[in-house]
Amino acid sequence: MSDFLLLTPGPTGVPQRILKALSLPMIHHRTKEYQAILERVNANLGKVFLTRHPVMTFASSGTGAMEASITNLFSQGDLVLSFSAGKWGERYRDIARAHGLQVKSYEKKYAEAFEAQEIAQALEDHPNAKGVLTTLCETSTAVAHPIQEIAKVTRLGRAILLVDAISGLGCDIFKMDEWGVDVTVCGSQKGLMLPPGLSFVALNERAQALVPKSVLPKYYFNFAQTLKAMAKNDTPFTPAISLVRGLEEALFMILEEGLENVWNRHARIAHFVRSKAAQMNLQIFAQSPSNAVTAIGMPGGIVSKDVIKHMRDAHQVVMADGQGELQGKIVRFAHMGCCTMKDAERGMHAFQDALAKAGYEIPTGVL
Repeated sequence: MSDFLLLTPGPTGVPQRILKALSLPMIHHRTKEYQAILERVNANLGKVFLTRHPVMTFASSGTGAMEASITNLFSQGDLVLSFSAGKWGERYRDIARAHGLQVKSYEKKYAEAFEAQEIAQALEDHPNAKGVLTTLCETSTAVAHPIQEIAKVTRLGRAILLVDAISGLGCDIFKMDEWGVDVTVCGSQKGLMLPPGLSFVALNERAQALVPKSVLPKYYFNFAQTLKAMAKNDTPFTPAISLVRGLEEALFMILEEGLENVWNRHARIAHFVRSKAAQMNLQIFAQSPSNAVTAIGMPGGIVSKDVIKHMRDAHQVVMADGQGELQGKIVRFAHMGCCTMKDAERGMHAFQDALAKAGYEIPTGVL
């Protein structure tokens, strides 16, 4: 499997430096050695999230952090506004519903993104709303939402802005404090270049003020306990020690490259993928595309799973099918995390060959 190239929207490939850190001998977490690691990690998470506020780390997938942001900041019956244009926006909405919140759901067609004015109008229509749920990169459609503009709206009112940045952080430009985002949720297996298993929640002052007011049940995902332990470079429960050591190395790598350089690398690779698809007369599915992943529409008569199978079997390149109603209709070509231009070129070669084998005529000069 070492020759396989993961160009899926999570998990992504894990660089050798991080793999080496993941394989270090186990240490005990109630020691000064681990507390020193945690202190460095917490400081560097803030530099990547671009926040001076605490970034909590949990042993879970990103969905765990999404659920924690609901159970720690709201109470049953609270009204939140959900803005979804894909499977992950819908997941945030459904988690809120599962915990007894009143959810007013605003939904876009899967290729579309919300505009800030739509959020402003919704907040005007629902002045009692306590939260706005949205996504940075909607991985199921490759759409990027204009979080900076949305935050300009939400920071003027009482409703806090919760952003699922699980796939977009480290790929699309995101500035938590500068923009005024109240809550940022992330996961380890995408832009942060780690295996699945860690999730993150960052809270600003407005969000932290809601923690003592929430009466929804919580035990493991308890923000009050976690923040108290963080102040002592500790955790309330056993942490995922090896993953945290890998996280330390991943953050070192991002900061060594420079966060703006990381964003620029993702932008260059995304432009390359989108331009090649356009030269092949293929549709870029997202109207407002993310730099983390590109969704490419399939030509008539070609099913994406066949293209994906050929890439995997013939080229050891792995991409993802569409989800739900998009299954069979798009290929999701991810270029997040440690993806390089060389990786993207290998992926595009495999993609073009798979389309040609499926009977699609590649325009002259594209290959």
